[in-house]
Parts: sequence; C-alpha cells; structure tokens
Amino acid sequence: MENFSVFELSELDQIMPRLYMRWLLCFPITEASPSKAAIVDLLENGVKAAVEKLPILQGIVVPKPLDSSRLEVHIPKDSHVYELRIQHHDCDNDNTFPTYDSLREADFAPSSLPDRLLTPPDIDPNPVFDMMATFIRGGLLLCIKFHHAVVDGVGLALVIKYLAQNCYKLSVRDSSTPIIPPSIDRAILPPRRTPCTRKTTGFNVVDLDEAGCKSAKEYGAMTSHTFRFSSESLRILKGICQNPVSMISTQDALTALLYGSVSHARGLRFTMESDEVTTIPSIMGIAVNGRGRLEPPAVDYTGNFTMYAAFACPISLPTENITRQSFKDLDKLSKHLNLPALASQSRAAITAVTHDSIVSVISTAASLQDISRLQPAFSNYFQGTDFFITCATDFPVFEQDWWTGGRVETWRVPFKKEWDGTCAVLPTKDRSKGLDILLGLREDDMAIVKELLISFGAIVL
Repeated sequence: MENFSVFELSELDQIMPRLYMRWLLCFPITEASPSKAAIVDLLENGVKAAVEKLPILQGIVVPKPLDSSRLEVHIPKDSHVYELRIQHHDCDNDNTFPTYDSLREADFAPSSLPDRLLTPPDIDPNPVFDMMATFIRGGLLLCIKFHHAVVDGVGLALVIKYLAQNCYKLSVRDSSTPIIPPSIDRAILPPRRTPCTRKTTGFNVVDLDEAGCKSAKEYGAMTSHTFRFSSESLRILKGICQNPVSMISTQDALTALLYGSVSHARGLRFTMESDEVTTIPSIMGIAVNGRGRLEPPAVDYTGNFTMYAAFACPISLPTENITRQSFKDLDKLSKHLNLPALASQSRAAITAVTHDSIVSVISTAASLQDISRLQPAFSNYFQGTDFFITCATDFPVFEQDWWTGGRVETWRVPFKKEWDGTCAVLPTKDRSKGLDILLGLREDDMAIVKELLISFGAIVL
C-alpha cells in the first residue's frame, strides 16, 4: 500500500511554469514584540494548524507515472512535525546583514538582501511549500517558497493570509474564533468543452520540436532594480496615457511605460548590431487573475487561475535615439514610446479574458497529449523580444497581523535579476507612497530603461 495519497492538479496548474515562487516578507521586531523563541513557536505551530486544513502544504510535486509532461502532488499519509528553517544573525556583533533600521532607511534595496542567503535551499524531491526565517538585528526576514504548479500569486497570497491568521490566533490564545481556509478544490473549475476549437487567449499550441528545441545563444549579463513610483507620478502617467475610446487603468499605464521603454532599449541594441531596416516580432504578456471572471466567481480559490492577456507591438528597426530635450518633455517622450496606444492595447487585451476564454484554455490543455505544447504567447521574453508583467497590488499581504503588532512592513521578490524581460508590480504598506516595480533585464538594456523611468518620476531603491 502506498504511504501517500495523490492530489490531482488541474489543467490550469499544468500549464504554469515549473518553478518556485519566493516571497520575502520583512517584519520589524521591537521591545513590544514577542521573544524570538515565541515567534519561532508561533510560526511552527501556525504552519501545523494550516496543514491540518490544507494538507497539500506537506506534499511533494512529482511527474505523473503515465504522463511525464504533467505533474501531481503526493501527500504523505503520516503527519510529520514541521520544523522551521531558521538563521540566527541577530547578535550585536553579527554583521552578516545590515540592521533592520538600516534596511528600512534604504527602502529594503535588493542589493542589501542577498537572494541565496535568505531563501530556502532547493531540495529533491520538490516540496510544495517551504519557509525560512532569518532573524537579524531588529527584525525578521521571512521567505516563503511555493511551487507554481500548485498555486499562483493570488493563491499564494491567500495561503499566506491563512497562515498569518493561524499564527495570530495562537498568539492571542483565541480558540473560539473559527478561521475559514481558502479552497484547494479543483472541482470548482469549469469542465472542458468538447469539441475543442483550440482558440487560446494568451497561449499558443506549438509543435513538439518548437517546444523542446531552442537555438543556443549567448546571454548578456543581467541585473535587477526596484523602482518606486509615487502616487503623484502614477497619476500623471495615467493622465498621459488616457484616450477618449477606453478607460485606462494605472496598470495599463505602467504596462505601456515599461513595455515601451524595454522595447526602445532593445531596439537601440538591435540597431547597433545591424543596420537592416526591418521589424522584429514582440509580444506583451500580462498576468490576469481569472477568479473574478469565472461565472460564478471563485475568489477564495488558491489553485492556479492566472490567465494571460497578450498583444503584439513589433519593434521597428532602426530605432532612433531620444534627444536629451525630449527626456524633459513627457508628452514628447510618451509619443516617442507610443504610450497611449500601448495602454489602449493593454486594456483591450485584459478585457478579452472572459469566462469563455478561460474554458477554451482549459479545453485546449485537456486535449493535448503533451501539455508542454501549450505555451504562453510571449515565451520569448528571456533575453528575447517579448515582455511580461504581473500586478500584485491587490494581494492581501499587509493587512493581517501575525502576532500583536506583527505586520509585514515590506515585500520583496528574490532572484528577480535571473528573469530578464519580466516585471512585478508590488504594493507598498502605505498605499499613499505609491507602487514598487521589480524589474529584471540585461544590464545594457537596463541602463536605458532606468533613465526613461526616472524621467517619468521613478526613484531607484
């Protein structure tokens, strides 16, 4: 008899990237906070309480025996005691990390948060969930790691909120207030439609050779920056991108600015490499939360429900340099980068993600013998010509106390510089401060993009 049960993943789980999401949550620890030992106890028992309702947390992700292109989760039948990974760097003479106050003064700049020291190690077999607490002088840096085949960003935020609620309940010794766990039930998803037309918004069905074989190329050095846009800068940018045809959101305006800036930088680089007059295909990909677009909505579902909106905007070569004078004139700069048109395309692409398009993606995925054939329409983002953005501004990360007075102050995403051509938009705890943009790019492209974003009011953290 097997000593584990099998948890079947959905088709929407199967088409997500086979990688881990890692979130770094930063907490201040003050004289009013519980002791370090008490915080460790709260975290360990909070996970234990969460596992009782969400047993998938203690599972491992493995290929299906009869279809290696798909995954499943094995959940052990025997419960085990969760042991938190802990690093102790909070002694007065430990200079491994800056003090928490120093990190705060630097707005938690990525250069002060070494990715590999703060994240749980990669181990085999692949766990669904892992967590590591790093205590530093004056604070806690808590890294939560989750396999993307099991949850998406919204799902991870829901799990983290539930974990925080369990920790807080233990902290205040409240046994009377029930905590409702989020749903992991894949049956909430609509069934596949037959016959399948294979019309997939945001995805393409590719040939096996195309899916598995990509030509080798030399990769340039990569870097990442965190840019902060103030509320006032975002208001101005949104106004620049407005048009009389469609209502443009802040996300649309940011998408236009980032995509336009990255495409411009890439175009300049391509122009230096060749004087050919041509256009290069380029696709903008946008992560869209499908939960609210389902009929009926599935707002508390933790499994993957990220759909992709996409639109094309080829890069025209040769690309002209922007004059220094234009950098001082946002109207001229926005026209050079084509921002109003890109923002309108963003709005139209997001609007095209509907209940029917979700069912079409599910149906197409289910019809494929090899699920790896279904790929994002913008899959050439890594040192290529495409770009991808995910917006997490409404994720419930800052709202919940983990213990009395213990709330997340800052949220960062490790390893961003390993993902050229991708961007994450994160909220700040104080919404009046604006939004943080985590961007990974080639170093040569970033130098140009950085100057463009600063022109629109961004500051580099």
